[in-house]
Amino acid sequence: MNDPIKTQFKYDEAEDKVLLTNSQDIEPLLKLNKKEFNGDAQFGSPGKDMRKVASIPLIIIEKWKRELGVDVMNKDHMPKVKKLLNDPEWRYLRTHESNL
Repeated sequence: MNDPIKTQFKYDEAEDKVLLTNSQDIEPLLKLNKKEFNGDAQFGSPGKDMRKVASIPLIIIEKWKRELGVDVMNKDHMPKVKKLLNDPEWRYLRTHESNL
């Protein structure tokens, strides 16, 4: 479901710099997140011992690491990841209403 990140290279002659711009089409993932959040698609164990609570697009994972220093792949950063996912600003990443 995650489309790959696309990188565009541009050269700025005036500044003599290479500019990199990353982008990703996250709309399909966000639509699926909303569908799952509304209960239209369920993922997780039937016993509710485990459940999916979010899907984070690759471009957001990159943004958090670059801008906030939060690495979702680092277990020591999990409290920061949970805080971000509980923040209303990032609500569209959630697939379940539970508080992390």
